[in-house]
Parts: sequence; C-alpha cells; structure tokens
Amino acid sequence: MEDRATLTEAFEALAGYGPAFWCGVAAAIVTFIIEIILCTKGILFASGEKKLARAKRRGHMLTATRTNLRFRDREPENSTTNRVYIATYEYTVNGAVRTKQVTSTSVKPPLTIALYYNSSPDKVFSEYDLGKNPLQILLYIIPVLVAYVVATALGFQP
Repeated sequence: MEDRATLTEAFEALAGYGPAFWCGVAAAIVTFIIEIILCTKGILFASGEKKLARAKRRGHMLTATRTNLRFRDREPENSTTNRVYIATYEYTVNGAVRTKQVTSTSVKPPLTIALYYNSSPDKVFSEYDLGKNPLQILLYIIPVLVAYVVATALGFQP
C-alpha cells in the first residue's frame, strides 16, 4: 500500500540515469552560471541600461507632461493595487509637439517624466520602457537545450 519511495531509493533511481544524463545536467548548470555572470557584467540584456547611460552622458533628455491617464483593473476586480496605468505624455522637439505612451503597473505615473534619446529625438524612451525584453525567457530555455544536446550526444535516451 506504500507507494512512496524512500530518500535512498530516490537517489538510487537518479543514479541509474547514467553519466550521459549527469553530464547534460552539469552542462546546463555551467551554462546557467555563465548566463548569470554575463548578465551581472552587463553583457547580456543590459542594452537598456547602457542606452540610458549613453543618453544621460550626452545630455539627450526631454521633459514630457502627462496629458491623459487611463487605467485597467486586473484580477481581482476593482483592486487599486492591481491596476495597469496607461499615460500619454506630450513633449516638444524643434517646435513640433509629439506624444509618448507609457505603461505602468500598480503605480500611477507622475505628471512629468524625463524622456531620453540617443540618435534622434524622434525615437524617445523612458525609464518605464527599460527591462521589458521578452527574449529574457531564453535565459531559462538555453540551459535546458544545452542539457538535452549534451545528454543525447553522449548517448542518453529520453
């Protein structure tokens, strides 16, 4: 009636996978550690912070004023701490008035924000735009793929 394995039985079952599997696991761990080091040194996925620092160093900064603010409640309904705010800001470049939309979660955007640009004031960004890179999911997928490739190359049959 006891269907549970003891801790020693679990370790014996894991040890039974063979060296090819464990080399794949080790390769995944090493890959993940390398990714962490590259992220902390600013080599991977640090383009937003570098772009912001470059724009500040060059003095490419504009001030924008909020002209419109709307929000959308997320689950659970009517919870003010679980809102998505969408603000529209206006700024002037060379006499032309332009707009920039900023999305913020749970925190109401301020009345004025600083906008930055690097090469052209037509392509502005704010600090709210930084860190929203959907490719960061690759930090988790690549070690799994490395583990699979190494383990199967060494003869592991999944």
